[in-house]
Amino acid sequence: MPVAYNIHPAFTVDDETLLETDLTACHLLVLVGNGTFSYVVFEPGAKKFLALKSYHFEPQKLALADLEMIEEVFDADKLLFTAFKSVLLAFDTGSGALVPHLYYMPSLKKEYLHLSQPEKMQEAVMSDLLPGLPMVNIYAVDKDLLGFLRKEFSTDRVVHAHSALLQAYPQDLDFRAAEGIAFVQVQRQTFNITLYIDGKLIIQQEGEYLAALDVVYQLVNTLRQLGLNEQQVKVKLGGIVNTDSPVYQEMYKFIPHLEWVQRLPGFHYIAAMQETPGYYFYNLYALALCV
Repeated sequence: MPVAYNIHPAFTVDDETLLETDLTACHLLVLVGNGTFSYVVFEPGAKKFLALKSYHFEPQKLALADLEMIEEVFDADKLLFTAFKSVLLAFDTGSGALVPHLYYMPSLKKEYLHLSQPEKMQEAVMSDLLPGLPMVNIYAVDKDLLGFLRKEFSTDRVVHAHSALLQAYPQDLDFRAAEGIAFVQVQRQTFNITLYIDGKLIIQQEGEYLAALDVVYQLVNTLRQLGLNEQQVKVKLGGIVNTDSPVYQEMYKFIPHLEWVQRLPGFHYIAAMQETPGYYFYNLYALALCV
Protein backbone atom coordinates (compact mmCIF):
# COMPACT_ATOMS: atom_id res chain seq x y z
CA MET A 1 0.00 0.00 0.00
CA PRO A 2 1.54 3.35 -0.98
CA VAL A 3 2.51 5.75 1.78
CA ALA A 4 0.99 9.22 1.63
CA TYR A 5 3.30 12.10 2.57
CA ASN A 6 2.26 15.55 3.75
CA ILE A 7 5.26 17.45 2.49
CA HIS A 8 5.99 21.09 3.34
CA PRO A 9 8.91 23.37 2.45
CA ALA A 10 11.64 23.77 5.07
CA PHE A 11 12.17 27.33 3.80
CA THR A 12 9.65 29.52 2.03
CA VAL A 13 10.20 33.19 1.18
CA ASP A 14 7.97 35.46 -0.91
CA ASP A 15 5.91 38.66 -0.68
CA GLU A 16 3.16 40.54 -2.47
CA THR A 17 5.41 41.38 -5.43
CA LEU A 18 5.06 37.78 -6.61
CA LEU A 19 1.32 38.27 -7.21
CA GLU A 20 1.94 41.57 -8.97
CA THR A 21 4.50 40.18 -11.41
CA ASP A 22 3.96 38.63 -14.83
CA LEU A 23 5.53 35.23 -14.16
CA THR A 24 5.59 34.39 -17.87
CA ALA A 25 8.50 36.87 -18.08
CA CYS A 26 10.37 35.18 -15.19
CA HIS A 27 12.77 32.26 -14.96
CA LEU A 28 12.31 29.36 -12.57
CA LEU A 29 15.69 28.18 -11.26
CA VAL A 30 15.51 24.67 -9.81
CA LEU A 31 18.23 22.99 -7.73
CA VAL A 32 18.09 19.28 -6.93
CA GLY A 33 20.45 17.87 -4.29
CA ASN A 34 20.66 14.75 -2.16
CA GLY A 35 17.47 14.94 -0.13
CA THR A 36 16.65 18.49 -1.26
CA PHE A 37 14.54 20.20 -3.90
CA SER A 38 14.74 24.00 -4.05
CA TYR A 39 13.76 26.71 -6.45
CA VAL A 40 13.80 30.47 -6.84
CA VAL A 41 11.70 32.72 -9.10
CA PHE A 42 13.92 35.22 -10.93
CA GLU A 43 12.73 38.30 -12.83
CA PRO A 44 15.51 39.06 -15.36
CA GLY A 45 14.49 42.61 -16.29
CA ALA A 46 14.99 43.93 -12.76
CA LYS A 47 17.49 41.16 -11.88
CA LYS A 48 15.27 40.43 -8.90
CA PHE A 49 14.56 37.27 -6.91
CA LEU A 50 10.85 37.13 -6.07
CA ALA A 51 10.31 33.85 -4.23
CA LEU A 52 12.22 30.89 -2.85
CA LYS A 53 11.19 27.48 -1.56
CA SER A 54 13.34 24.63 -0.33
CA TYR A 55 12.07 21.16 0.49
CA HIS A 56 14.16 18.77 2.58
CA PHE A 57 13.57 15.06 2.99
CA GLU A 58 15.64 12.22 4.30
CA PRO A 59 18.72 11.78 2.07
CA GLN A 60 18.62 8.48 0.26
CA LYS A 61 21.24 6.46 -1.56
CA LEU A 62 18.72 5.41 -4.19
CA ALA A 63 17.69 8.13 -6.61
CA LEU A 64 14.29 6.43 -6.87
CA ALA A 65 13.52 7.46 -3.30
CA ASP A 66 14.38 11.09 -4.11
CA LEU A 67 12.23 10.90 -7.23
CA GLU A 68 9.23 9.68 -5.22
CA MET A 69 9.57 12.59 -2.80
CA ILE A 70 9.96 15.12 -5.61
CA GLU A 71 6.76 13.75 -7.16
CA GLU A 72 5.10 14.58 -3.84
CA VAL A 73 6.46 18.12 -4.09
CA PHE A 74 4.80 18.53 -7.48
CA ASP A 75 1.51 17.31 -6.04
CA ALA A 76 1.70 19.90 -3.24
CA ASP A 77 3.25 22.95 -4.95
CA LYS A 78 1.10 24.37 -7.73
CA LEU A 79 3.48 27.26 -8.45
CA LEU A 80 5.68 24.73 -10.26
CA PHE A 81 3.06 24.47 -13.01
CA THR A 82 3.21 28.17 -13.86
CA ALA A 83 4.09 28.98 -17.47
CA PHE A 84 7.45 30.61 -16.77
CA LYS A 85 9.59 32.15 -19.49
CA SER A 86 12.07 29.32 -18.95
CA VAL A 87 13.02 26.67 -16.43
CA LEU A 88 16.64 25.86 -15.60
CA LEU A 89 17.36 22.52 -13.94
CA ALA A 90 20.49 22.30 -11.80
CA PHE A 91 21.86 19.21 -10.08
CA ASP A 92 24.05 18.98 -7.00
CA THR A 93 23.95 15.21 -6.67
CA GLY A 94 27.59 14.35 -7.26
CA SER A 95 30.88 15.83 -8.35
CA GLY A 96 32.05 16.16 -11.91
CA ALA A 97 35.30 16.34 -13.83
CA LEU A 98 36.82 19.54 -15.21
CA VAL A 99 38.42 18.98 -18.61
CA PRO A 100 40.43 21.62 -20.54
CA HIS A 101 38.33 22.81 -23.46
CA LEU A 102 41.33 22.37 -25.75
CA TYR A 103 41.24 18.59 -25.22
CA TYR A 104 37.49 18.12 -24.88
CA MET A 105 35.66 15.93 -27.38
CA PRO A 106 31.89 15.55 -26.83
CA SER A 107 31.93 11.94 -28.04
CA LEU A 108 34.34 11.05 -25.22
CA LYS A 109 32.67 12.86 -22.32
CA LYS A 110 31.69 9.60 -20.61
CA GLU A 111 35.28 8.38 -20.79
CA TYR A 112 36.57 11.69 -19.38
CA LEU A 113 34.18 11.49 -16.45
CA HIS A 114 34.97 7.92 -15.52
CA LEU A 115 38.68 8.54 -15.34
CA SER A 116 37.94 10.10 -11.95
CA GLN A 117 34.35 9.06 -11.13
CA PRO A 118 32.90 5.53 -10.92
CA GLU A 119 30.16 4.74 -13.38
CA LYS A 120 26.65 4.71 -11.92
CA MET A 121 23.59 2.77 -12.90
CA GLN A 122 20.98 4.67 -14.92
CA GLU A 123 23.24 7.66 -15.44
CA ALA A 124 22.97 10.41 -18.02
CA VAL A 125 26.33 12.09 -18.69
CA MET A 126 26.07 15.84 -19.20
CA SER A 127 28.53 18.68 -19.82
CA ASP A 128 28.62 22.43 -19.22
CA LEU A 129 30.75 25.01 -20.98
CA LEU A 130 32.13 27.48 -18.46
CA PRO A 131 32.13 31.12 -19.61
CA GLY A 132 35.40 32.80 -18.73
CA LEU A 133 37.14 29.50 -18.08
CA PRO A 134 38.81 27.30 -20.72
CA MET A 135 37.17 24.26 -19.10
CA VAL A 136 34.23 21.92 -19.55
CA ASN A 137 32.44 20.48 -16.52
CA ILE A 138 31.36 16.87 -17.12
CA TYR A 139 28.99 15.17 -14.68
CA ALA A 140 26.37 12.45 -14.36
CA VAL A 141 22.78 12.65 -13.15
CA ASP A 142 20.18 9.98 -12.60
CA LYS A 143 18.47 9.28 -15.91
CA ASP A 144 15.00 8.68 -14.42
CA LEU A 145 15.09 11.82 -12.27
CA LEU A 146 16.32 13.91 -15.19
CA GLY A 147 13.63 12.48 -17.46
CA PHE A 148 10.88 13.19 -14.95
CA LEU A 149 11.94 16.82 -14.42
CA ARG A 150 12.42 17.47 -18.13
CA LYS A 151 8.94 16.15 -18.80
CA GLU A 152 7.24 18.04 -15.98
CA PHE A 153 8.93 21.35 -16.82
CA SER A 154 9.15 20.86 -20.61
CA THR A 155 12.78 21.99 -20.59
CA ASP A 156 16.15 20.74 -21.78
CA ARG A 157 18.15 23.43 -19.96
CA VAL A 158 20.40 21.62 -17.48
CA VAL A 159 23.51 22.66 -15.56
CA HIS A 160 25.53 21.38 -12.63
CA ALA A 161 25.47 23.43 -9.42
CA HIS A 162 29.27 23.56 -9.41
CA SER A 163 29.24 25.22 -12.83
CA ALA A 164 27.13 28.03 -11.39
CA LEU A 165 29.50 28.40 -8.43
CA LEU A 166 32.45 28.75 -10.80
CA GLN A 167 30.69 31.72 -12.38
CA ALA A 168 29.71 33.24 -9.03
CA TYR A 169 32.97 33.09 -7.07
CA PRO A 170 34.91 35.52 -9.34
CA GLN A 171 32.47 38.22 -8.21
CA ASP A 172 33.74 37.98 -4.63
CA LEU A 173 35.84 40.97 -3.53
CA ASP A 174 38.65 38.68 -2.31
CA PHE A 175 38.69 36.53 -5.43
CA ARG A 176 42.22 37.61 -6.44
CA ALA A 177 43.81 37.10 -3.02
CA ALA A 178 47.50 36.35 -3.63
CA GLU A 179 47.74 34.09 -0.58
CA GLY A 180 44.79 32.04 -1.84
CA ILE A 181 41.09 31.85 -1.14
CA ALA A 182 39.00 28.72 -0.61
CA PHE A 183 35.23 28.67 -0.94
CA VAL A 184 33.52 25.85 0.97
CA GLN A 185 29.87 25.14 0.16
CA VAL A 186 28.30 22.78 2.72
CA GLN A 187 25.22 20.67 1.97
CA ARG A 188 23.40 18.10 4.09
CA GLN A 189 25.78 15.20 3.36
CA THR A 190 28.37 16.69 1.05
CA PHE A 191 30.65 19.69 0.71
CA ASN A 192 32.40 21.39 -2.18
CA ILE A 193 35.82 23.05 -2.02
CA THR A 194 36.88 25.54 -4.71
CA LEU A 195 40.34 27.06 -4.42
CA TYR A 196 41.80 30.09 -6.22
CA ILE A 197 45.23 31.71 -6.03
CA ASP A 198 45.53 35.24 -7.40
CA GLY A 199 42.31 34.75 -9.35
CA LYS A 200 43.35 31.45 -10.94
CA LEU A 201 41.28 28.32 -10.39
CA ILE A 202 43.47 25.68 -8.75
CA ILE A 203 41.04 22.93 -7.81
CA GLN A 204 37.37 22.15 -7.29
CA GLN A 205 36.42 18.96 -5.49
CA GLU A 206 33.55 17.42 -3.58
CA GLY A 207 33.53 15.14 -0.57
CA GLU A 208 31.07 13.44 1.76
CA TYR A 209 31.11 13.92 5.49
CA LEU A 210 29.68 12.20 8.54
CA ALA A 211 31.29 14.46 11.14
CA ALA A 212 32.23 18.14 10.96
CA LEU A 213 35.93 17.32 11.30
CA ASP A 214 35.73 15.46 7.98
CA VAL A 215 35.23 18.81 6.22
CA VAL A 216 38.07 20.46 8.12
CA TYR A 217 40.44 17.57 7.47
CA GLN A 218 39.71 17.54 3.73
CA LEU A 219 40.17 21.31 3.47
CA VAL A 220 43.43 21.42 5.44
CA ASN A 221 44.81 18.35 3.68
CA THR A 222 44.00 19.85 0.25
CA LEU A 223 45.67 23.15 1.12
CA ARG A 224 48.81 21.48 2.44
CA GLN A 225 49.11 19.19 -0.59
CA LEU A 226 49.12 22.32 -2.74
CA GLY A 227 51.82 23.91 -0.59
CA LEU A 228 49.47 26.40 1.07
CA ASN A 229 49.16 27.29 4.74
CA GLU A 230 45.69 27.07 6.30
CA GLN A 231 46.78 29.80 8.72
CA GLN A 232 47.11 32.26 5.84
CA VAL A 233 44.50 31.24 3.26
CA LYS A 234 41.16 33.00 3.52
CA VAL A 235 38.21 30.59 3.68
CA LYS A 236 34.64 31.59 2.89
CA LEU A 237 31.86 29.30 4.05
CA GLY A 238 28.39 28.93 2.55
CA GLY A 239 25.40 26.63 2.80
CA ILE A 240 22.65 25.95 5.34
CA VAL A 241 24.99 26.48 8.30
CA ASN A 242 25.40 29.04 11.07
CA THR A 243 27.72 29.84 13.97
CA ASP A 244 26.15 27.02 16.02
CA SER A 245 26.67 24.41 13.29
CA PRO A 246 29.31 21.74 14.03
CA VAL A 247 31.04 22.42 10.70
CA TYR A 248 31.48 26.10 11.55
CA GLN A 249 32.53 25.37 15.13
CA GLU A 250 35.26 22.93 14.05
CA MET A 251 36.47 25.06 11.16
CA TYR A 252 36.70 28.10 13.42
CA LYS A 253 39.25 26.24 15.58
CA PHE A 254 41.65 25.60 12.69
CA ILE A 255 41.06 28.42 10.18
CA PRO A 256 41.92 31.91 11.49
CA HIS A 257 40.72 33.71 8.34
CA LEU A 258 37.21 32.27 8.24
CA GLU A 259 34.31 34.33 6.84
CA TRP A 260 30.86 33.81 5.40
CA VAL A 261 30.55 34.03 1.64
CA GLN A 262 28.70 37.25 0.84
CA ARG A 263 25.37 37.51 -0.92
CA LEU A 264 25.85 37.51 -4.70
CA PRO A 265 26.15 41.18 -5.80
CA GLY A 266 24.33 42.84 -8.67
CA PHE A 267 20.91 41.37 -7.88
CA HIS A 268 17.84 42.58 -6.01
CA TYR A 269 16.38 40.50 -3.20
CA ILE A 270 12.96 40.96 -1.63
CA ALA A 271 12.97 42.10 2.01
CA ALA A 272 12.21 38.64 3.38
CA MET A 273 15.26 37.23 1.57
CA GLN A 274 17.49 39.91 3.06
CA GLU A 275 16.44 38.72 6.52
CA THR A 276 17.94 35.31 5.69
CA PRO A 277 21.76 35.03 5.69
CA GLY A 278 23.04 35.55 2.16
CA TYR A 279 25.22 32.45 2.29
CA TYR A 280 22.23 30.15 2.94
CA PHE A 281 21.15 29.84 -0.70
CA TYR A 282 24.25 31.16 -2.43
CA ASN A 283 24.35 28.17 -4.80
CA LEU A 284 20.67 28.61 -5.70
CA TYR A 285 20.99 32.34 -6.39
CA ALA A 286 24.12 31.63 -8.47
CA LEU A 287 21.94 29.85 -11.03
CA ALA A 288 20.77 33.27 -12.22
CA LEU A 289 24.21 33.66 -13.82
CA CYS A 290 23.42 30.70 -16.07
CA VAL A 291 20.26 32.02 -17.75
